[in-house]
Amino acid sequence: MKLTREALAHYLDASWKKDPTKAEWEIIGEDIEDMSVDLNPDVTSKKNILGKTKTSDKGYEPSISADPYYADPSMKIYPHIREIAMDRLKGDACKTVMLEIIVEDTEAAKHLAYAQEVLVKPQSYGGDPEGINFPFNIHEDGDRIKGYVTNESLKSGKPVFAEGEITV
Repeated sequence: MKLTREALAHYLDASWKKDPTKAEWEIIGEDIEDMSVDLNPDVTSKKNILGKTKTSDKGYEPSISADPYYADPSMKIYPHIREIAMDRLKGDACKTVMLEIIVEDTEAAKHLAYAQEVLVKPQSYGGDPEGINFPFNIHEDGDRIKGYVTNESLKSGKPVFAEGEITV
C-alpha cells in the first residue's frame, strides 16, 4: 500500500529558539496543494581525453517552497515570516528549526523524524484577492539530526522530537 501525501509532514519551530527539544512546532501546508523537498543534487560529469567519464558528487542543497502562505495572525509562525519579509532580515534572524516526520505505519508507537536548523526566506508578499500571500523558501542550514516522535505526541498536534534510533 502506498503512502498518502499527509504521511509526510513538515513543521517549523514557531518559537525561533533553534532547539528541537524545546520547539513549539507548527505544521506547514494549510493552503498548499503541492509541496516537495527539492534535493538539488550537486553532481557533475566530465569526459576526459581517454573517453572515460568521471562523476563528482558534492551532495545536496535541499530546499522547500511553501507557496502559498497566506497571512494569518492566528498562526504562530506568521509574525516571524512577516518580520523577515517586511524588515528585510537576513542571516541568523531568519533561522529556526524544521521537523520532518514520515508516518509509515499509523499504528506504530514511534515515527521516523529529522530535525534540522533551517533558513526561512520569504520570496515576495502581496497577492490576489484570496489574501495576502508571503510565499517562502526553506533552506537546510546545519546538521540533520535523526530521531523520532511518538504517535501519541503526533496525534495531540504537539509532536515531541527525540534524537536516536527507533527501538522496538
